[in-house]
Amino acid sequence: MYSKPDKVKMRLDLKAVSVTAAAALCLLLISRAFMLAIESEESRVRRSVYKAKRYAEKEDLAGLNGSISADYRDELGNDRRSLLFIAKTFFQECDRILIHIDSIKISIENGNASADTGTTVYWQETGSEKITYDSARVNASFRKESGAWKLIELRFYEEDKKRHFNPMIG
Repeated sequence: MYSKPDKVKMRLDLKAVSVTAAAALCLLLISRAFMLAIESEESRVRRSVYKAKRYAEKEDLAGLNGSISADYRDELGNDRRSLLFIAKTFFQECDRILIHIDSIKISIENGNASADTGTTVYWQETGSEKITYDSARVNASFRKESGAWKLIELRFYEEDKKRHFNPMIG
């Protein structure tokens, strides 16, 4: 059992830790709010690109759906629904997907944004030991909707040149 002076000291220590933790949490929240306030639109578009990349790698259709505008249309005639169907089919055929963005250039003009990326996609088809990869220049167009940048069009600028390699097993 603790003596009375030990209990008082323990309560004071506990209060000091609690006050310190609360102050640290407040500073963290204030700094996060400050960073969001000064974040540029370019960095918000960049964050949207990388968020969609993570959703695709996790095969998260719901996340991808939230990143795509209801008005999505591309030059191949796809709308949001058909784009998500293509993604779902790809996810079903693959065990693993990794997307590497080699370069990214963002431009914003009149409420629309464009992200030109050099992208390499790696995937492993279900039941295969081979890893397939393909590189392309991709232009993603965005529009700001309800405070968030949503994808309105994708364009691919290089021919399909799938390559395979067998992973080294060591």
